[in-house]
Amino acid sequence: MASTADTAPSPSAQTVASGLAWLESEIHHAAHLLPAQGPITAFVHHNTLHAFEEYPFDEAVVRGGAEFDCHPYLPEEDYREALAKGRIFQEDIEAALREDLGDRADEWLGFLGTRYDLRLAMLAHPLRTGPTAELRWVVAETDALRSYREEVAVSVRNRVVHRTRHWVMRDLRNDD
Repeated sequence: MASTADTAPSPSAQTVASGLAWLESEIHHAAHLLPAQGPITAFVHHNTLHAFEEYPFDEAVVRGGAEFDCHPYLPEEDYREALAKGRIFQEDIEAALREDLGDRADEWLGFLGTRYDLRLAMLAHPLRTGPTAELRWVVAETDALRSYREEVAVSVRNRVVHRTRHWVMRDLRNDD
């Protein structure tokens, strides 16, 4: 008895040629979507910003975001979450901030501390804003001016109290 493979009709030369033409067209189309590297033997990341390589990195990212209608960077809250999870290290933030501020890092900004201290605090803690009416309500209806939020470290609380006392005492002495 003959098997079905033996009795199945063989494809015509025209059908094979048509299938090969279709396959060749699909491969040609896919080639436009892939990087120009050779066969992949290890993971290779394709740089989606290669069209912007003549620009400095930050500018390329912003231009790419505009071109592809996307956000060039994560929201700040995502970076804070990565810091809390240990994916970003505090030492790296401090080093990058010192490099960015350069000689101005240790400039004093009145009672706020140094430029470095202020920027570091602003990176770690978002600045909450709101309309005047909302802020008045928060002050009137909560203990916002009398207590710290839970996430404020004891060391930060103590430092703020110490510096505030110093500031108040300095002003009291100068009024005499």
